Amino acid sequence: MDFQSKFALNCQILNADLYRHHRLSVQLIRADQVHGLVSGNKWFKLKYSLLGAIEKNIGQVVSFGGAYSNHIHALAYAANALGLKSVGLIRGQWSEDNQTLQDARSWGMQLISLTREQYRQKHDADFIKNLQAQYPQAMIIPEGGSNNTALKGVAELMGLIEQQATGLDCLVAACGTGGTLAGLIAGARSTQSVLGIPVLKGAGFLNNDIERLLYNAKLNAKCAWQLDLEGHYGGYAKVKTEHLVHMAALEQQHNVMLDPVYTAKMWRRFDELVTQGFFASGSKIALLHSGGLQGRRGFGLEVAGLKNN
Repeated sequence: MDFQSKFALNCQILNADLYRHHRLSVQLIRADQVHGLVSGNKWFKLKYSLLGAIEKNIGQVVSFGGAYSNHIHALAYAANALGLKSVGLIRGQWSEDNQTLQDARSWGMQLISLTREQYRQKHDADFIKNLQAQYPQAMIIPEGGSNNTALKGVAELMGLIEQQATGLDCLVAACGTGGTLAGLIAGARSTQSVLGIPVLKGAGFLNNDIERLLYNAKLNAKCAWQLDLEGHYGGYAKVKTEHLVHMAALEQQHNVMLDPVYTAKMWRRFDELVTQGFFASGSKIALLHSGGLQGRRGFGLEVAGLKNN
C-alpha cells in the first residue's frame, strides 16, 4: 500500500477580523486531508516503524492507546494495508459499540484491555521486557507512535509544510506525547519558530521529553521552539460544553471540521494568544491541522467523509 501516492497537503488561508486587526497572515495546514483514515500526523509518525518492521521481516506490531485513540485507529488500518498483524493494548474497559475499536478490529487488530494501573507502566523497562517476551516476534511501538523513527517521518511532513507555506515566522501545533513537535523542529528549514500547545494538564515535562526524543534520534532543533501550557482546558480529553461551543464557532467561521481533543484546543488557545498580542504584528503564521477527526465519535459528533481508502 503506497500511502504517499494519495497524499495532498493543502493550505487554507484563514480570513478573520481578529487576525486582520493584529496584522497577522494566518493559514491552516490541512494535514487532515492526506488520507481518509491515516490522516494528519499519523502516517508520518508510523511510516518508518512499519516499513522497518517489513524490512526486518517482523510480521507483527504492538502498541498502546485509549478507547478512541487516533494512533490505534491509524495503526490498525496501516498495518493491515501493509500485511502486518497488529495488537492494541487499550487503556481501561470499553463498550462493544465503540466505533474506533470496531474499526480497528475489522482491520484485524487484536484488542487487549489493560487496567489503568497496568497502562501507567507502559514506559517501565520491566513491563516492556515482559511484553516483548509475550510477543517475541513483534515490534513494540510506543503510545502515539513517538519513537526515534517517528521524528524522521514528521521531519518529512515539515518539509511538505514548508513547500506550501514558505518563510513562516511561526508554526503552531497541538502536542500529546511530543513526538510530532520534535519531528517538526528537527525538519525545519525556512520556519523561524514552532509553538507547541499541549492538550494535557501539567505538561511541562514535555520540554524534557522533546529534548530526549531529539537526543535519542541523534537530531537537533533547527528552529526556535517553545510550549504554551494553557491550552488543555481541563486536561487531556476533557471536553466541556463551553469548549464544544468554541469549536463549533471555529468550524462554522472557517468551514473546517476539527477534533475536540487536539486541533480545537490548539486553535482556541491560538486565538487567545492573538488577542493577548503574543505574536508580533506582520507575522506569517500557520496552524497544523493534525487530523484525528475519527475521535469526534467519542463525543457523539458527526465525522463527515470517513471512509475506507
